[in-house]
Amino acid sequence: MDLEAKRDLVDSLRRYRETLRWETEFLRSEVTSRGLETIAGRKEYLKEHTAPRSLSRELLDLKEQLSGQKIAGLPVVSLPYLVPRHEEALDLLLHEAHKLGYRIQSLRELAAPISLEAARLLCLVSERCAEIARIIARQGSPNSGKSSADAAIAAYSERSESWESIWGSPVSRSGGFNDITTLSPMYFTPFAPAIIPYTGFATKALQIYSFEISDLNDCLKWPLYVYGVVAARDVVDGNRNLLFSRSRANCQVLTEKDPFLHLTGPSRAILAEYPVDFEVELRIKDGTECQDKALMSSANHHSFASADSAVFFSCLCSAELSLQTVYGAVQATILSIRLVGGESSFEYGGQVSCSSYTEGVNADACREVVLIDCDEKFLEDGLDGYISLSRNVVTVELEGSLKITIKEYTKSRLVANEAQLDIPAQHCQVSKGECVLGGHNVVVLIAWSLLVRDKLDNLVMG
Repeated sequence: MDLEAKRDLVDSLRRYRETLRWETEFLRSEVTSRGLETIAGRKEYLKEHTAPRSLSRELLDLKEQLSGQKIAGLPVVSLPYLVPRHEEALDLLLHEAHKLGYRIQSLRELAAPISLEAARLLCLVSERCAEIARIIARQGSPNSGKSSADAAIAAYSERSESWESIWGSPVSRSGGFNDITTLSPMYFTPFAPAIIPYTGFATKALQIYSFEISDLNDCLKWPLYVYGVVAARDVVDGNRNLLFSRSRANCQVLTEKDPFLHLTGPSRAILAEYPVDFEVELRIKDGTECQDKALMSSANHHSFASADSAVFFSCLCSAELSLQTVYGAVQATILSIRLVGGESSFEYGGQVSCSSYTEGVNADACREVVLIDCDEKFLEDGLDGYISLSRNVVTVELEGSLKITIKEYTKSRLVANEAQLDIPAQHCQVSKGECVLGGHNVVVLIAWSLLVRDKLDNLVMG
């Protein structure tokens, strides 16, 4: 068996171990939530579920209905878990569907054999679930009678409560809904390449490019004074990884010519082995705070079916988050970009951007992540030649390189000077690169780190 085959085998076994670990934790939480850890609890549960049922008969009925043209006429069934409120039952159903997606993903990645008939039935059930989700989104049954904006806010508030009851529980230990991820993007930077712990991986991660507001409702006019939060959640710790965060006092002015939010994150790489939740809470500053409007309260459970964007909708506008899945990725933290010597000091601003590329790919054709772009003077007194970046964490393919481009603008926003620097990706440690821009010597420092798949695993490792 060659080295590559051994790596694939080890990776498959690791995935299988993680799936088993999750299944065990999930079963434990289910047993505890139903009071089944005691004999008295089991007796009580059996007492409440004594109605005779024929599982095999139900499965046959389901197959008959799915194999025909009766999908829309499926019989009404009782809500699960005997919960008193319909909203709680719906939250639990959505949670189960979310976890089912993870299981299917694991089966696919482990190349588990699935019969064509089972795959066909699964496809039909998935289509039906998607149709139900669309109906709920259109009609908003828990919020019927409210305006579209109020219904969206109420639905988002219910999502927050549901998240805290599930993921913020003692079992999942993810904290509060608004808690921000504290995991460092330089977690494995100090390690030597030969002694990195087994909890570090070069794996699938997201590259975030831009967030654009479009399709304004007739009641809105440019410019928009926007503030709020755009965040991502992955399975590493379940906490918010902020992409955009501004207070009302520091709102951003969006215009028709420039409708893009000035992103400041992510603060660490976003793991893309499993679906990622994106959350958008944006408001418009309009007079006093009580007169402000909710521009968008929306979420997107992104499963990478459309790998280059995540789309959000509200009654006032739509939005698109531009992104890309990078395979075999590590995270790069641009520690500093310093201009040494020379007389020019970016009097009319400039731009710093970067892109990831691999051998054999035209680096100039790769999409760029803008780290800072402004029309005003770059450097402030006291920074000693350092360029202050808006973003500094990007995702890079381990087998590739990071190209950094620095541009200095003229008064009319033309490019006066431009410099490029290519730095090969690494597992860990810090890279240093130098180039010349106009009369400056540019010194760049980048910290490299593998990704963390599970924060708890790293805590166990110490």
